[in-house]
Amino acid sequence: MYRYLYFFAGVFTLILGFSFYLSYSNLSGHQFIYPLDDAYIHLALSRNVAENGIWGINPTSFDSASSSILYTLLLSLLIKIFGDNVYYPLFINIICGYVSLYYIFRYFYDYFGKNELLLGLSLFIFSCQMNFMVLIGMEQTLHILLTVTMIYYLTGSLRLGFTKKQVLKLLLCTALLGTVRFESMFFIVILSLLLVLRKNWKIALAVFFVGFLPILLFGIYSIEHGGYFFPNSLLMKGNYPESNFFFSLWTIFKNGILLNISFYKLFLAPLVIVVFYFLSKYKITEWYKIVLNETVSITVVGTVILHSLFAVIRYRYENYLMAAVIMVTVPMITYFYSKFNVGKTNLTYKKIMVMAFSIMIFYSFYTTTVNYKVIKYASKNIEEQQIEMSRLLGRFYKNQNVVVNDIGAIAYFSNVKIYDIAGLATTDVAGYYYKNKDLDPEIFNKKYHNYMASQILQKQCSVAVIYPKWFPDGIPKSWIPIASWTIEKKMGVANQTVVWYAMNQKEAETLLKNLKRFDLNKNVTQHFLY
Repeated sequence: MYRYLYFFAGVFTLILGFSFYLSYSNLSGHQFIYPLDDAYIHLALSRNVAENGIWGINPTSFDSASSSILYTLLLSLLIKIFGDNVYYPLFINIICGYVSLYYIFRYFYDYFGKNELLLGLSLFIFSCQMNFMVLIGMEQTLHILLTVTMIYYLTGSLRLGFTKKQVLKLLLCTALLGTVRFESMFFIVILSLLLVLRKNWKIALAVFFVGFLPILLFGIYSIEHGGYFFPNSLLMKGNYPESNFFFSLWTIFKNGILLNISFYKLFLAPLVIVVFYFLSKYKITEWYKIVLNETVSITVVGTVILHSLFAVIRYRYENYLMAAVIMVTVPMITYFYSKFNVGKTNLTYKKIMVMAFSIMIFYSFYTTTVNYKVIKYASKNIEEQQIEMSRLLGRFYKNQNVVVNDIGAIAYFSNVKIYDIAGLATTDVAGYYYKNKDLDPEIFNKKYHNYMASQILQKQCSVAVIYPKWFPDGIPKSWIPIASWTIEKKMGVANQTVVWYAMNQKEAETLLKNLKRFDLNKNVTQHFLY
């Protein structure tokens, strides 16, 4: 059976190698550029932790710009021991990719059969977009690995009766899962509740305590250093109840599930498989039997629902769920063909299951096709936009205060002091947004505009380079537009055009001179506005 592992490891290697070549071959320099600017956020923050002991992008201020405690600490440890290196995220992700594949193999090899193993390994590589996850250099591959190992050891614990050895492995995975992404709270909460229903009281309490302890400790640490309990990214992007509690719950459900196309594309087919599997195997009154036998499946479904409601299910954040979905749905499909007798009802169920599973297969290959263009051009776009901005700022504005909205490459390469209008690297901005976002949109945008404009003036920022539409209620009237930079495609970046602004007439002359002196990438179109 191990020959299948070697085969799929080889397939993964070929796909990953081709993806790396596709991305790297479009770059004009000799250094690999990550397809997402966010990888450089992790690098900048981790370097600051390792060198200055400060959890933030700027060297003198605490700003919780990372939503992954574990990934930041892991990168910081590598920087502390071996020195700074831009390739640490790629190195970690390659290892996590292969180890994830190994645990998927072990899961189906130890607990199921050959058919499940082949289906599971085939779907895992494509459904989770493992090649793309590795290349972006983010914590998502580590999240996938810990989710897979968590389900593997949970299944072992349930089958072996929670032996001491299995419980220790399970709790270790739980602790790590709680630190890799805050969305892991959903998995931990659902599992703890199911363990209570199973009357595994001590295990339930241990899982809940171990899973939430790192989050609690980090939250206390963050508050003591002037931040909020959750990272700035969760304050800016998360979905949570507001002052009008019931209306906000309806809004969360509407936006997260009811009108969310991504939810249907990703999770409708797997949920159909789970529902018809339950209908075929259990009676509605056998709820306790379902809890006992299907703890893993219910945990995964519950996590899918909670994540869809309160987090993001696009770009890359959902891929740990896709790994979990594969682990529970593949055995359900094979069950229908090995254990089910032929009959009219059963035949209908089979047709529905096959249709749903076919949709899962189709969508996994569809996303692979879509990501081909992203892999091909995203690194090139980051090189032409974020890297070029960091080069100019690093050359002419070192140690000065600047206004930006994409912070990663600028923070890592240019050694400037960042004021982030998107709020990730500036806690004051994130806090103001969090406290006022339930206001009427028009009132909120005006207040938000005035707040940031006054803050930028107080901090004596030299220049700004931003997407103009990202500044609420329009660019401040006192800012002087100097030039725009436009790239050809939009893959991996939010907009094709960034605009350079000066804060006053003196800075305008200096910025204009700097822009004219700068050796801009030939693929970027520069248009002077001053």
